[in-house]
Amino acid sequence: MDFTLMQDARILYGEGRTGEVGALLRQLGVHKALVVCDEGIKRAGIADQVTASLQTAGVEFAVFDRVQADPPSALVNEGAAFCRRGGYGAVVAVGGGSSIDTAKGINLLRCNEGGIMEYADPARPMNRAENLVVIPTTSGTGSELSDGLVITSPEHVKCPILAVNAMANYIILDPLLTVGLPAGLTASTGMDALAHSVESYTSTLANLLTDQISEANIRCVVQWLPRAVEHPGEVEPRAHMAVASMLGGWMLRYGHTHAGHSAAHVLGARCGIPHGYACAYALPWVLEFNAPAIPEKTKKLGLLLGCAFTGGETPQQIGAQVRRALIRFRDEALRLRPITDFTPRPAGLDALAAEIETELFQAFNPRKMSREDARELLEKIFA
Repeated sequence: MDFTLMQDARILYGEGRTGEVGALLRQLGVHKALVVCDEGIKRAGIADQVTASLQTAGVEFAVFDRVQADPPSALVNEGAAFCRRGGYGAVVAVGGGSSIDTAKGINLLRCNEGGIMEYADPARPMNRAENLVVIPTTSGTGSELSDGLVITSPEHVKCPILAVNAMANYIILDPLLTVGLPAGLTASTGMDALAHSVESYTSTLANLLTDQISEANIRCVVQWLPRAVEHPGEVEPRAHMAVASMLGGWMLRYGHTHAGHSAAHVLGARCGIPHGYACAYALPWVLEFNAPAIPEKTKKLGLLLGCAFTGGETPQQIGAQVRRALIRFRDEALRLRPITDFTPRPAGLDALAAEIETELFQAFNPRKMSREDARELLEKIFA
């Protein structure tokens, strides 16, 4: 049945619960596990915490530590081939969104034939991929509880793959793993979490159930993300952001994202801008663009961001006020790096605008965005 709200993953939440992953796998009857991470997670010693737990529980393991940002399809296919050859009965993802999405892809192919890009076709049948354990080390992507993954095609296009059957089965949410993350990484990943909640709140698929979760999540990020940036060693803001990130990922299954992520995906793939930053640059202008279609929702969002309204504003004025509030939050409260730190203004804005117009998540935008609208959006982002 098409339920209004579902959540299938089992969640182990709390400080230090990373050490329970070995016991969890033993309880599941798993004797061999593949740990998926990047080199940074391995160098930081976080992967060692996981493998030590596996060793204590008597679970044989191997580490696939070749994860790259914006995971390329070839790497996912390579990891899946390694997993199949080794006969691993579970995949454990340790890291941020790229590690989690890579692990999702590997585990999907552990239980299904073919290559990962075949599953970008929503008509492609997919068996349920069991025994995926996810241990996030950043608070932003929400991939631990989202219903999909984003893989970069051989043509260097970021392709969202909607895959309920590839979702995590178990999540270990340990806020200690995010304590001490640098300010820039904390801020940019936190802006991704905010974008998920804001876009699911303002999408065409939003409903009362998802709205109440998204509103609380937006309020949480606005309160706790600046504190996490300012005080990297404090556990409390990290705990709140870990939960906000995960719940934002859950809402991706229902409200999805919209044109904000369409622009972010294209900026990431074509300009090399890290995803959280790309969301932060695009979202204020997309909210202003959408305001004429959903003025009351935009106004409620503005109140969550600290705006004050007189009641006589036009939809365009509401949109402009919310756009300014979000840019203040991004640039003043979080001190996020400007877009020029990553790329100059691209020469081919028309080609980028064409990609944004047809990107998958435009289907959920409350206002139709034409190629000309997308071009104007890019002009404002790079201004």
